[in-house]
Amino acid sequence: MRRIFRDTCILFALAVLSVFVMSIIWVGITDEIKLVLQLFVLSFVIAFGNYFLDEYVTLPMIGSYVVKYITATAAVMLFGFIAGWFYRSNFWMAFIYVGIVLVIAYFIDAFRIKRDIDYINSGIKNKQK
Repeated sequence: MRRIFRDTCILFALAVLSVFVMSIIWVGITDEIKLVLQLFVLSFVIAFGNYFLDEYVTLPMIGSYVVKYITATAAVMLFGFIAGWFYRSNFWMAFIYVGIVLVIAYFIDAFRIKRDIDYINSGIKNKQK
């Protein structure tokens, strides 16, 4: 099932990329394409920040998620003000958007960690036999 989901995500990404390339060639960069490209750049910045935090900051799991939440929210707010997504009156929306995504990412991460633990434990059991 994991492989099917991974392959679906890769196929989806290739389809979106193909559609965007053709749209950019024929029509140019529309507002919708510009938004998706901005989200891609923002996702890269946040992923890079998370990688840096994982590699160089040692905190307990909860502390790590709190720091990642604050960092991602700051990046979304800064990028949102620059890109015109947020105004000073509705900046609080960044906290909600980042929170929703972080909760989903937390559950995916927890599931992956549990699967890795089960795999390691089964390997240890097999070696003991």
